[in-house]
Amino acid sequence: MVKHWLESGYRFWLVYMTQYSSHSFTIIRTLIGVGLIVYLGISGAIDWAGLAGLIKLWPISVTALVVLFLTVLLVSWRLSILLSVQGLRLSLGASLRLNLIGAFFNAFLPGSYGGDVVRMYLAAKPNPGHRTEIATTVVIDRVIGLLALLVFPLLLVFVLTISHVSTPSLGALLWVVAGSMFMLCAGLAVGAHPRGVLRRIASRIFGQMRIGQHSTRFFDTLYAYRMNQENRSTLLGTFVLSLLIQATVVAAIVLLVLANGETALNWQVVLVIPLGMLANALPLTPGGLGVGEVAFEALFQSVGATGGAEAILSWRIMTTLIDLCGGALLISGYTDMSMLQRMSGQLPPETKPNSLSQRDANPD
Repeated sequence: MVKHWLESGYRFWLVYMTQYSSHSFTIIRTLIGVGLIVYLGISGAIDWAGLAGLIKLWPISVTALVVLFLTVLLVSWRLSILLSVQGLRLSLGASLRLNLIGAFFNAFLPGSYGGDVVRMYLAAKPNPGHRTEIATTVVIDRVIGLLALLVFPLLLVFVLTISHVSTPSLGALLWVVAGSMFMLCAGLAVGAHPRGVLRRIASRIFGQMRIGQHSTRFFDTLYAYRMNQENRSTLLGTFVLSLLIQATVVAAIVLLVLANGETALNWQVVLVIPLGMLANALPLTPGGLGVGEVAFEALFQSVGATGGAEAILSWRIMTTLIDLCGGALLISGYTDMSMLQRMSGQLPPETKPNSLSQRDANPD
Protein backbone atom coordinates (compact mmCIF):
# COMPACT_ATOMS: atom_id res chain seq x y z
CA MET A 1 0.00 0.00 0.00
CA VAL A 2 2.79 2.43 0.93
CA LYS A 3 4.67 1.63 -2.28
CA HIS A 4 1.48 2.23 -4.28
CA TRP A 5 1.06 5.64 -2.65
CA LEU A 6 4.69 6.51 -3.35
CA GLU A 7 4.41 5.52 -6.98
CA SER A 8 1.12 7.40 -7.43
CA GLY A 9 2.57 10.49 -5.75
CA TYR A 10 5.69 10.33 -7.91
CA ARG A 11 3.62 10.09 -11.11
CA PHE A 12 1.39 12.99 -10.05
CA TRP A 13 4.43 15.14 -9.20
CA LEU A 14 6.08 14.26 -12.52
CA VAL A 15 2.98 15.14 -14.57
CA TYR A 16 2.40 18.35 -12.63
CA MET A 17 6.00 19.52 -12.91
CA THR A 18 6.31 18.74 -16.61
CA GLN A 19 2.93 19.99 -17.82
CA TYR A 20 1.89 22.83 -15.53
CA SER A 21 4.45 24.33 -13.19
CA SER A 22 7.58 24.19 -15.33
CA HIS A 23 6.47 26.75 -17.94
CA SER A 24 5.20 29.30 -15.44
CA PHE A 25 8.29 28.80 -13.28
CA THR A 26 10.54 29.39 -16.30
CA ILE A 27 8.67 32.59 -17.17
CA ILE A 28 9.04 33.88 -13.61
CA ARG A 29 12.76 33.05 -13.55
CA THR A 30 13.27 34.75 -16.91
CA LEU A 31 11.45 37.89 -15.77
CA ILE A 32 13.64 38.02 -12.66
CA GLY A 33 16.79 37.74 -14.77
CA VAL A 34 15.66 40.43 -17.21
CA GLY A 35 14.62 42.63 -14.29
CA LEU A 36 18.09 42.39 -12.77
CA ILE A 37 19.70 43.35 -16.09
CA VAL A 38 17.35 46.34 -16.42
CA TYR A 39 18.10 47.41 -12.86
CA LEU A 40 21.86 47.27 -13.48
CA GLY A 41 21.41 49.27 -16.67
CA ILE A 42 19.30 51.98 -15.02
CA SER A 43 21.66 52.26 -12.05
CA GLY A 44 24.62 52.75 -14.37
CA ALA A 45 26.39 49.60 -13.27
CA ILE A 46 26.50 48.41 -16.87
CA ASP A 47 28.49 50.54 -19.29
CA TRP A 48 26.75 49.61 -22.54
CA ALA A 49 29.24 51.70 -24.53
CA GLY A 50 32.05 49.55 -23.16
CA LEU A 51 30.60 46.52 -24.96
CA ALA A 52 31.44 48.24 -28.24
CA GLY A 53 35.03 47.31 -27.48
CA LEU A 54 34.19 43.78 -28.60
CA ILE A 55 34.01 45.19 -32.13
CA LYS A 56 36.71 47.85 -31.88
CA LEU A 57 39.25 45.42 -30.42
CA TRP A 58 38.05 42.52 -32.54
CA PRO A 59 41.37 40.60 -32.51
CA ILE A 60 41.07 40.19 -28.74
CA SER A 61 37.39 39.24 -29.08
CA VAL A 62 38.16 36.64 -31.73
CA THR A 63 40.91 35.20 -29.55
CA ALA A 64 38.45 34.94 -26.64
CA LEU A 65 35.93 33.24 -28.94
CA VAL A 66 38.53 30.68 -29.99
CA VAL A 67 39.43 29.99 -26.35
CA LEU A 68 35.74 29.50 -25.48
CA PHE A 69 35.33 27.07 -28.37
CA LEU A 70 38.37 25.22 -27.05
CA THR A 71 36.49 24.99 -23.75
CA VAL A 72 33.55 23.30 -25.49
CA LEU A 73 35.95 20.93 -27.23
CA LEU A 74 37.56 19.95 -23.91
CA VAL A 75 34.14 19.43 -22.29
CA SER A 76 33.20 17.14 -25.19
CA TRP A 77 36.42 15.18 -24.77
CA ARG A 78 35.66 14.73 -21.06
CA LEU A 79 32.27 13.18 -21.82
CA SER A 80 33.82 10.77 -24.33
CA ILE A 81 36.36 9.66 -21.72
CA LEU A 82 33.69 9.08 -19.07
CA LEU A 83 31.52 7.04 -21.45
CA SER A 84 34.48 4.81 -22.24
CA VAL A 85 34.36 3.56 -18.64
CA GLN A 86 30.90 2.14 -19.45
CA GLY A 87 32.28 0.29 -22.44
CA LEU A 88 30.79 2.82 -24.85
CA ARG A 89 32.72 4.77 -27.44
CA LEU A 90 31.48 8.20 -28.46
CA SER A 91 33.74 9.94 -30.96
CA LEU A 92 34.98 13.42 -30.19
CA GLY A 93 33.04 14.79 -33.15
CA ALA A 94 29.77 13.22 -31.98
CA SER A 95 30.40 14.39 -28.43
CA LEU A 96 31.06 17.92 -29.71
CA ARG A 97 27.76 17.89 -31.61
CA LEU A 98 26.00 16.59 -28.51
CA ASN A 99 27.35 19.41 -26.33
CA LEU A 100 26.69 22.11 -28.90
CA ILE A 101 23.06 21.03 -29.31
CA GLY A 102 22.66 20.85 -25.53
CA ALA A 103 24.14 24.33 -25.19
CA PHE A 104 21.72 25.61 -27.85
CA PHE A 105 18.74 24.33 -25.85
CA ASN A 106 20.15 25.87 -22.67
CA ALA A 107 20.57 29.26 -24.34
CA PHE A 108 17.46 29.55 -26.49
CA LEU A 109 14.92 27.06 -25.13
CA PRO A 110 15.27 27.16 -21.33
CA GLY A 111 12.74 25.32 -19.22
CA SER A 112 11.71 21.67 -18.99
CA TYR A 113 14.07 20.57 -21.74
CA GLY A 114 17.42 21.80 -20.50
CA GLY A 115 20.69 21.06 -22.15
CA ASP A 116 21.53 18.08 -19.93
CA VAL A 117 18.15 16.46 -20.60
CA VAL A 118 18.64 16.92 -24.34
CA ARG A 119 22.12 15.42 -24.14
CA MET A 120 20.76 12.41 -22.26
CA TYR A 121 17.96 11.94 -24.79
CA LEU A 122 20.10 12.24 -27.92
CA ALA A 123 22.83 9.97 -26.54
CA ALA A 124 20.42 7.33 -25.23
CA LYS A 125 18.00 7.23 -28.18
CA PRO A 126 20.19 5.02 -30.43
CA ASN A 127 21.44 3.05 -27.40
CA PRO A 128 18.23 1.93 -25.60
CA GLY A 129 19.96 -0.80 -23.59
CA HIS A 130 22.19 1.70 -21.80
CA ARG A 131 19.91 4.64 -21.08
CA THR A 132 20.52 4.76 -17.35
CA GLU A 133 24.28 4.36 -17.73
CA ILE A 134 24.38 7.19 -20.27
CA ALA A 135 22.17 9.44 -18.15
CA THR A 136 24.31 8.72 -15.09
CA THR A 137 27.47 9.50 -17.05
CA VAL A 138 26.03 12.85 -18.16
CA VAL A 139 25.23 13.64 -14.52
CA ILE A 140 28.72 12.58 -13.41
CA ASP A 141 30.19 14.73 -16.18
CA ARG A 142 28.30 17.72 -14.77
CA VAL A 143 29.30 16.87 -11.18
CA ILE A 144 32.99 16.67 -12.07
CA GLY A 145 32.70 20.03 -13.79
CA LEU A 146 31.04 21.50 -10.70
CA LEU A 147 33.72 20.03 -8.43
CA ALA A 148 36.46 21.57 -10.58
CA LEU A 149 34.64 24.91 -10.46
CA LEU A 150 34.69 24.72 -6.66
CA VAL A 151 38.32 23.63 -6.44
CA PHE A 152 39.74 26.06 -9.00
CA PRO A 153 39.43 29.29 -6.95
CA LEU A 154 40.88 27.49 -3.92
CA LEU A 155 43.88 26.45 -6.01
CA LEU A 156 44.28 30.02 -7.21
CA VAL A 157 44.51 31.20 -3.59
CA PHE A 158 47.58 29.01 -3.08
CA VAL A 159 49.07 29.80 -6.48
CA LEU A 160 48.64 33.55 -6.02
CA THR A 161 49.47 33.31 -2.27
CA ILE A 162 46.94 33.95 0.49
CA SER A 163 47.93 37.64 0.79
CA HIS A 164 45.86 38.44 -2.29
CA VAL A 165 42.63 37.76 -0.34
CA SER A 166 42.37 41.31 0.89
CA THR A 167 38.72 41.60 1.89
CA PRO A 168 36.89 39.68 4.65
CA SER A 169 33.86 39.12 2.39
CA LEU A 170 36.05 37.47 -0.24
CA GLY A 171 37.65 35.27 2.40
CA ALA A 172 34.19 34.27 3.67
CA LEU A 173 33.13 33.34 0.14
CA LEU A 174 36.18 31.12 -0.22
CA TRP A 175 35.27 29.33 3.02
CA VAL A 176 31.76 28.75 1.67
CA VAL A 177 33.27 27.34 -1.52
CA ALA A 178 35.53 25.04 0.51
CA GLY A 179 32.56 23.80 2.55
CA SER A 180 30.53 23.16 -0.61
CA MET A 181 33.44 21.23 -2.09
CA PHE A 182 33.67 19.06 1.03
CA MET A 183 29.94 18.27 1.00
CA LEU A 184 30.01 17.39 -2.70
CA CYS A 185 32.99 15.06 -2.21
CA ALA A 186 31.27 13.44 0.79
CA GLY A 187 28.12 12.86 -1.25
CA LEU A 188 30.08 11.24 -4.07
CA ALA A 189 31.97 9.02 -1.61
CA VAL A 190 28.75 7.80 0.00
CA GLY A 191 27.03 7.26 -3.35
CA ALA A 192 29.92 5.15 -4.68
CA HIS A 193 30.56 3.31 -1.40
CA PRO A 194 31.43 -0.41 -1.93
CA ARG A 195 28.63 -1.46 0.42
CA GLY A 196 26.08 0.42 -1.67
CA VAL A 197 24.40 2.16 1.26
CA LEU A 198 22.33 4.56 -0.83
CA ARG A 199 21.60 1.83 -3.38
CA ARG A 200 20.11 -0.42 -0.71
CA ILE A 201 18.09 2.43 0.77
CA ALA A 202 16.63 3.33 -2.64
CA SER A 203 15.92 -0.34 -3.38
CA ARG A 204 14.16 -0.84 -0.05
CA ILE A 205 12.03 2.31 -0.34
CA PHE A 206 10.98 2.02 -3.96
CA GLY A 207 11.27 -1.75 -4.48
CA GLN A 208 10.37 -2.83 -8.02
CA MET A 209 8.91 0.54 -8.96
CA ARG A 210 10.41 2.07 -12.08
CA ILE A 211 12.05 4.86 -10.08
CA GLY A 212 13.56 2.21 -7.81
CA GLN A 213 14.99 0.29 -10.74
CA HIS A 214 16.51 3.46 -12.20
CA SER A 215 17.92 4.43 -8.80
CA THR A 216 19.54 1.02 -8.40
CA ARG A 217 21.09 1.20 -11.84
CA PHE A 218 22.24 4.76 -11.16
CA PHE A 219 24.22 3.72 -8.08
CA ASP A 220 25.52 0.60 -9.85
CA THR A 221 26.88 2.80 -12.61
CA LEU A 222 28.35 5.24 -10.11
CA TYR A 223 29.98 2.35 -8.27
CA ALA A 224 31.49 1.09 -11.54
CA TYR A 225 33.67 4.21 -11.70
CA ARG A 226 35.56 3.24 -8.55
CA MET A 227 35.77 -0.51 -9.12
CA ASN A 228 39.38 -0.64 -10.28
CA GLN A 229 42.49 1.46 -10.54
CA GLU A 230 41.95 2.20 -14.24
CA ASN A 231 38.53 3.73 -13.58
CA ARG A 232 39.84 5.82 -10.71
CA SER A 233 42.68 7.03 -12.90
CA THR A 234 40.13 7.98 -15.56
CA LEU A 235 38.15 10.01 -13.04
CA LEU A 236 41.29 11.75 -11.85
CA GLY A 237 42.25 12.52 -15.44
CA THR A 238 38.85 14.02 -16.21
CA PHE A 239 39.06 16.11 -13.05
CA VAL A 240 42.45 17.52 -14.11
CA LEU A 241 40.95 18.14 -17.54
CA SER A 242 38.08 20.01 -15.85
CA LEU A 243 40.57 22.26 -14.05
CA LEU A 244 42.09 23.06 -17.45
CA ILE A 245 38.59 23.87 -18.71
CA GLN A 246 38.10 26.32 -15.86
CA ALA A 247 41.44 27.92 -16.68
CA THR A 248 40.35 28.45 -20.31
CA VAL A 249 37.08 30.06 -19.15
CA VAL A 250 38.98 32.46 -16.88
CA ALA A 251 41.44 33.27 -19.66
CA ALA A 252 38.61 34.02 -22.09
CA ILE A 253 36.85 36.34 -19.62
CA VAL A 254 40.11 38.18 -18.89
CA LEU A 255 40.49 38.76 -22.63
CA LEU A 256 36.93 40.05 -22.82
CA VAL A 257 37.58 42.41 -19.90
CA LEU A 258 40.55 43.80 -21.82
CA ALA A 259 38.41 44.15 -24.96
CA ASN A 260 35.91 46.18 -22.93
CA GLY A 261 38.65 48.69 -22.15
CA GLU A 262 39.43 47.73 -18.56
CA THR A 263 43.11 48.31 -17.85
CA ALA A 264 43.27 48.18 -14.04
CA LEU A 265 43.44 44.40 -13.86
CA ASN A 266 45.08 42.60 -10.95
CA TRP A 267 45.45 39.02 -9.83
CA GLN A 268 42.46 39.35 -7.52
CA VAL A 269 40.25 39.76 -10.60
CA VAL A 270 41.46 36.37 -11.79
CA LEU A 271 40.47 34.96 -8.40
CA VAL A 272 36.93 36.36 -8.38
CA ILE A 273 36.07 35.27 -11.94
CA PRO A 274 35.47 31.58 -10.99
CA LEU A 275 33.48 32.77 -7.95
CA GLY A 276 31.31 34.78 -10.32
CA MET A 277 30.86 31.74 -12.55
CA LEU A 278 29.74 29.77 -9.50
CA ALA A 279 27.04 32.37 -8.85
CA ASN A 280 26.11 32.29 -12.53
CA ALA A 281 25.65 28.50 -12.28
CA LEU A 282 22.98 28.83 -9.59
CA PRO A 283 19.61 27.77 -11.09
CA LEU A 284 17.84 30.95 -9.96
CA THR A 285 17.30 32.28 -13.49
CA PRO A 286 17.74 30.68 -16.94
CA GLY A 287 21.47 30.49 -17.59
CA GLY A 288 22.14 32.66 -14.55
CA LEU A 289 20.84 35.70 -16.44
CA GLY A 290 21.00 38.74 -14.20
CA VAL A 291 22.35 36.78 -11.26
CA GLY A 292 25.75 36.44 -12.93
CA GLU A 293 25.83 40.14 -13.78
CA VAL A 294 25.04 41.19 -10.20
CA ALA A 295 27.61 38.74 -8.79
CA PHE A 296 30.38 39.75 -11.21
CA GLU A 297 29.81 43.47 -10.60
CA ALA A 298 29.90 43.02 -6.82
CA LEU A 299 32.96 40.76 -6.91
CA PHE A 300 34.90 43.07 -9.22
CA GLN A 301 34.12 46.05 -6.98
CA SER A 302 35.23 44.09 -3.91
CA VAL A 303 38.76 43.88 -5.35
CA GLY A 304 38.86 47.45 -6.65
CA ALA A 305 38.08 46.66 -10.29
CA THR A 306 35.27 47.73 -12.62
CA GLY A 307 33.52 46.18 -15.58
CA GLY A 308 32.26 43.01 -13.91
CA ALA A 309 28.77 43.13 -15.41
CA GLU A 310 30.18 43.95 -18.85
CA ALA A 311 32.56 40.98 -18.56
CA ILE A 312 29.82 38.40 -18.02
CA LEU A 313 27.61 40.05 -20.67
CA SER A 314 30.48 39.81 -23.15
CA TRP A 315 30.89 36.15 -22.20
CA ARG A 316 27.18 35.59 -22.90
CA ILE A 317 27.51 37.20 -26.33
CA MET A 318 30.46 35.00 -27.26
CA THR A 319 28.94 31.78 -25.95
CA THR A 320 25.70 32.59 -27.78
CA LEU A 321 27.63 32.69 -31.04
CA ILE A 322 28.98 29.23 -30.26
CA ASP A 323 25.56 27.97 -29.15
CA LEU A 324 24.12 28.96 -32.52
CA CYS A 325 26.33 26.27 -34.03
CA GLY A 326 24.27 23.74 -32.05
CA GLY A 327 21.09 25.13 -33.58
CA ALA A 328 22.60 24.80 -37.06
CA LEU A 329 23.50 21.17 -36.32
CA LEU A 330 19.99 20.49 -35.06
CA ILE A 331 18.37 21.99 -38.16
CA SER A 332 20.78 20.13 -40.43
CA GLY A 333 19.90 16.82 -38.79
CA TYR A 334 23.37 15.99 -37.47
CA THR A 335 22.03 14.37 -34.30
CA ASP A 336 23.18 10.75 -34.68
CA MET A 337 24.99 9.76 -31.46
CA SER A 338 25.28 6.01 -32.02
CA MET A 339 27.87 4.44 -29.77
CA LEU A 340 30.04 1.44 -30.51
CA GLN A 341 30.07 -1.06 -27.63
CA ARG A 342 33.65 -2.16 -27.19
CA MET A 343 32.80 -4.95 -24.75
CA SER A 344 29.91 -6.69 -26.52
CA GLY A 345 27.40 -4.69 -24.52
CA GLN A 346 28.91 -5.61 -21.14
CA LEU A 347 30.68 -3.57 -18.52
CA PRO A 348 34.07 -4.57 -17.15
CA PRO A 349 34.10 -7.90 -15.26
CA GLU A 350 34.91 -6.13 -11.98
CA THR A 351 31.45 -4.52 -11.94
CA LYS A 352 29.46 -7.77 -12.03
CA PRO A 353 29.17 -8.33 -8.24
CA ASN A 354 26.56 -5.54 -8.20
CA SER A 355 24.23 -7.46 -10.53
CA LEU A 356 25.21 -5.41 -13.54
CA SER A 357 25.13 -8.48 -15.74
CA GLN A 358 21.49 -9.14 -14.84
CA ARG A 359 20.80 -5.46 -15.40
CA ASP A 360 22.09 -5.51 -18.96
CA ALA A 361 19.95 -8.55 -19.62
CA ASN A 362 16.88 -6.39 -18.93
CA PRO A 363 17.43 -3.12 -20.79
CA ASP A 364 15.02 -0.22 -20.59
